[in-house]
Amino acid sequence: MVVIRRATIRGCLLWTTAIATLGTSGCDFGVPRTYPVTGRVEFSDGQPLTTGGVVLFEASEGEGTPVTARGAIREDGTFDITTYREGDGAVPGEHRVLVRAKRDPSEYLEQGITPRPVIDPRFETYETSELQFTVGESDNTFKIVVERPT
Repeated sequence: MVVIRRATIRGCLLWTTAIATLGTSGCDFGVPRTYPVTGRVEFSDGQPLTTGGVVLFEASEGEGTPVTARGAIREDGTFDITTYREGDGAVPGEHRVLVRAKRDPSEYLEQGITPRPVIDPRFETYETSELQFTVGESDNTFKIVVERPT
């Protein structure tokens, strides 16, 4: 015959409740804090870039692997940045930025040519874009101006 004491049952119930509460409370143990980041990508004439994405790469020399964040560019040129969960933003600090625009696949499929770039290719790498953002607790709304290819 197995005898289970009330104290043992009560203790198990308390631990089970505590673990369940932590698991559903939204705590992100070990995940850095993020701040919302939004913006607009446009050409120098004010016309929006209507396709592609924006990528942020943490530029700080901190511990661990640098954190990247990204967001799709909508038809009006606006974007919201995501790091861990949809629209959560980016970690605070300096970020190098690149912009990638989708090329027209019909140029290749129908004409057999390599699709032409939509923006100057220098904006498509961190090393050449010369774009940098500082993300902090305050307003993180950024305007990115890109150039058409020459």
